[in-house]
Amino acid sequence: MEASTISSGFFEEARSFFEEIVTWLGSDVVCGLEHEEIEKNLFLNGNELLRRLLQGYLDSRSDDEVFGDSQV
Repeated sequence: MEASTISSGFFEEARSFFEEIVTWLGSDVVCGLEHEEIEKNLFLNGNELLRRLLQGYLDSRSDDEVFGDSQV
């Protein structure tokens, strides 16, 4: 796999959210939950994490966007 040319700064929000998920999984709060509840939370947060990753990617590519004719 090639090295990425995308600045990692665009993904800081996703990384931070990932760390929140990992911290939550390691917390005492999770110990009292049923597996189904943990899975449901991970599913919802996993989708949010993917959304944030996609947004980071889109933000990183925003300078490459070509807009319609700007001449008036």
